[in-house]
Amino acid sequence: MHDHSALGPDGYGASFYKYCWDIIKKDVFDAVCHFFSGGFLPKSYYSTLLILIPKIDCPQTWKDFRPISLCNVKMKILTKLLTQRLGVIMSSIISPNQSGFVSNRIISNNILLAQDMFHHIDDNVRGGNVALKLDVEKAYDLRPILSPLDR
Repeated sequence: MHDHSALGPDGYGASFYKYCWDIIKKDVFDAVCHFFSGGFLPKSYYSTLLILIPKIDCPQTWKDFRPISLCNVKMKILTKLLTQRLGVIMSSIISPNQSGFVSNRIISNNILLAQDMFHHIDDNVRGGNVALKLDVEKAYDLRPILSPLDR
């Protein structure tokens, strides 16, 4: 972790953990062992600040912002360890069709597959062919839902 990364909600950054490691390493190790043995985490571990950073000078819409989350370093330590442990078995628990988040699988392969499928969209098959373009961005739209009368 970079020493000067943004602080989490607890106010401690990676530089604090590195500087005070001799003092806090036993507590951090005990907390990690507690987590991996099935223990619950206090809310202070998974407290996160969600911040919107403007992409342009005068933002007008949600698209003009870049969301970031500021997590606690102790949670980053746990997630890094969990990621390393899960990384070993990810390819065996994720479908071979899934390309994201699995090492040695390239997401651009899905683009090539989609291009190949559209090349054959006019082929005669029983029942015909159909293609759908879904706007996934709408699923994460942050605008409040307005009733038809408010529009």
